[in-house]
Amino acid sequence: MKAATTQSTIRGLLLALVLLQGGFGQPAAASPVKIEVTGVEGQAYENVLAWLDDGTEIQSALAARFFRDRARQRVLDALMAVGYYQPEVEIGLAQDADHWTLQVAIEPGDRVMLRAFRWQLSGEGDDDAELLGLLDELPLRVGDGLHHGNYDQSKSALRNLAQSRGYFDHDFTRSRLAINSEQAWADIDWEFATGPRYSLGEVEFSAVPFQAQFLDRLVPFQPGTPYTSEAIVDLNQRLLESGYFSDVVVTTRRDAAKDNQVPIRAELETRARNTVQTGAGYSTDEGPRIRLGFTRHYVNNRGHQFNTDLRLSELRQSISARYSIPLADPLRDQLTVDAGWEDEKIDGNRSERAVLGLGRRLTFSSGWTRTQTIQLLDEKFRVGLDEGRARLLLPGLSFARTRARGGLDPDWGDYQSYELQLASRQVFSDIDIARLQINQTWLRSINERHRFQLRAQWGGIATNNFSDTPLSLRFFAGGDQSVRGFGFRSLGPRDASGEVTGGRYLAVGSMEYSRALQAGWRAAVFADAGNAFNQLDEMEVEVGTGFGLRWNTPVGPLRIDLAWGVSRDDLPMRLHLSIGPPF
Repeated sequence: MKAATTQSTIRGLLLALVLLQGGFGQPAAASPVKIEVTGVEGQAYENVLAWLDDGTEIQSALAARFFRDRARQRVLDALMAVGYYQPEVEIGLAQDADHWTLQVAIEPGDRVMLRAFRWQLSGEGDDDAELLGLLDELPLRVGDGLHHGNYDQSKSALRNLAQSRGYFDHDFTRSRLAINSEQAWADIDWEFATGPRYSLGEVEFSAVPFQAQFLDRLVPFQPGTPYTSEAIVDLNQRLLESGYFSDVVVTTRRDAAKDNQVPIRAELETRARNTVQTGAGYSTDEGPRIRLGFTRHYVNNRGHQFNTDLRLSELRQSISARYSIPLADPLRDQLTVDAGWEDEKIDGNRSERAVLGLGRRLTFSSGWTRTQTIQLLDEKFRVGLDEGRARLLLPGLSFARTRARGGLDPDWGDYQSYELQLASRQVFSDIDIARLQINQTWLRSINERHRFQLRAQWGGIATNNFSDTPLSLRFFAGGDQSVRGFGFRSLGPRDASGEVTGGRYLAVGSMEYSRALQAGWRAAVFADAGNAFNQLDEMEVEVGTGFGLRWNTPVGPLRIDLAWGVSRDDLPMRLHLSIGPPF
């Protein structure tokens, strides 16, 4: 007995010396581990690699043995997770000059297949279409291999959806996964009790300088509406988009629910009441320009707003003001009162006009915006050799929609607008007129590198006296946003003096292709064509082509274009500069 104890002590001391030498002696250089797996593919292969590849570096032979033994168990666990319960695994670990190689040879055996998936919903949500739809879409298909990750994620998905739809008392009253590894089958049996569905309660707002009735109009649901998390997110988003608040936090108070109705609290921080905007810019159409704006974000406790804007450039000076009154839905339905004055001088043409208008702007859930207006226009103008003054009462109707993805420099989107204005001599107007204008822009990308943009503009005027039609209502072509290669509003019918007088009709089209270069830059080539004209059968198509660069800035892409009016022989190259989103 004493000899055995002595031998045991000696072995312990020797083992301690070995460990001390490996742990506290001269440290060995750590060597990375290269992993080679054979015998499996697909999910099994990826899962084995994921479980083994943990960045381990081996510093000694003892550490190598521990790593190899641990690797075996990790391989078995990785295979079991995807349904292989009876694999045969051989593991070898060899050291080369600068690394270790872990060789894993697997004979996976038969995979456990899902033989049956039985589920039952009970409670108020037993016929909830969203829950039923999720159960039909779960990655637990009879005949597929068992995947424990899919099983756990499916349970979590069902719980999360029930929670987001107001079934706060849900529970799995039965959750059974039966596995027969020898016969390679598995059965799933669930019973999910949703419990009652809670509803949305009253929204309580923190102290802000607005009437309760106005704040209630910002809430997108009525008390008693079945609860959804999307409704809470929508409320938060609408409060931010209203423009009245700089910070919004919406929370639900489930602990205070009564009769399964959840009260809601909105903590609001009111934005500064007044802001001043200044800006400067440049375009080859107008040259340098400056802007000064003032906005009163809330005039009173009913959410009325006021803003005024002053813009100055060499060609155009204007001042405008707008008073906005929110209606039933403050974000989508507004009544506006507008007033403005503008003085414009382009080449030999001159226009000085004053406008007073009333409008209603309504945005639909489809994204379309309908704007109904009635404007009183008083305009003095000189067009070539002619001068005139027109007073018009112009009812108008427009529809517009913008869809875009990608922020200020979208890579996908389209813009459509249709506008009709009318005037009659029988209703406070000097001439009869009907004016229609249509604008279309289409933008698509391929592989984030190749971008295509198509643009089209059409317009037409029907009137009993075109010579008395104000300059601001006539059609012109040419410039940065029209036919490049030609000067701003330099295309259209001309009078005896050679001045462009504007046309009854407009037709312009553009095609552009751009390709991504380094970050933030794109190279573009384009072709534009069109003109303004007085007779449909007398249109002279002018064509401009060129190339340019696009640079993504915080206020939108800067477009630098070199263009030639190739339909004429006497036009030099023209530089076009503009900045801002394409829509």
